[in-house]
Amino acid sequence: LDATLEQAQADKFDLVARKLRLEPGMRLLDVGCGWGGMVLHAAREYGVQVLGVTLSRKQAEWADKAIAEAGLSDLAEVRHQDYRDVTESGFDAISSIGLTEHIGLANLPDYFSFLGSRLREGGLLLNHCITRPTSTERVRARGFIDHYIFPDGELEAVGTIASAMQDHGFEIRHSENLREHYAMTLRDWGANLEEHWDESVREIGLGRARVWKLY
Repeated sequence: LDATLEQAQADKFDLVARKLRLEPGMRLLDVGCGWGGMVLHAAREYGVQVLGVTLSRKQAEWADKAIAEAGLSDLAEVRHQDYRDVTESGFDAISSIGLTEHIGLANLPDYFSFLGSRLREGGLLLNHCITRPTSTERVRARGFIDHYIFPDGELEAVGTIASAMQDHGFEIRHSENLREHYAMTLRDWGANLEEHWDESVREIGLGRARVWKLY
């Protein structure tokens, strides 16, 4: 409850790593890897060979620089690449943190089928995402959230995602709801933005800063 944002993020990466049972020498694919946080954590703390992919060129460049500065270039790599263009297979584990929201309901079968094809037999997938409370709600947020925060994003119910996983090659061994933790994260994000408001405005502009403050 008293963890800083940085410590909470590190704790989350470690939770993912432990659930995937990472050990030195294993191979991990991190799809939608963002700025490479999970890639760095897995390589540094668990000694695994990690490939991260992101659709953002800036994220890939920043992450590879951070990997090099950490002396982990022999273990970790981040590519500017669509996850569907990953040709390597036989990974021991796959982590997907915050990507499913951008996949879309209609694409879930292909998404899970592809991830399954990248894993070795008996390999593990951890799929982390924001979900809807029930399957009766629309998947598109619409309005402010859809236009400014998660353009074209879709949020499905846990049961919907679980069914798609089970129907396309996966056996679900464990699920966990981190809803309360996300609420605390948003609280601390907001406080962090307020504390660094002037700096944020200089970096991203007043309009975008206001959008994130409202969110």
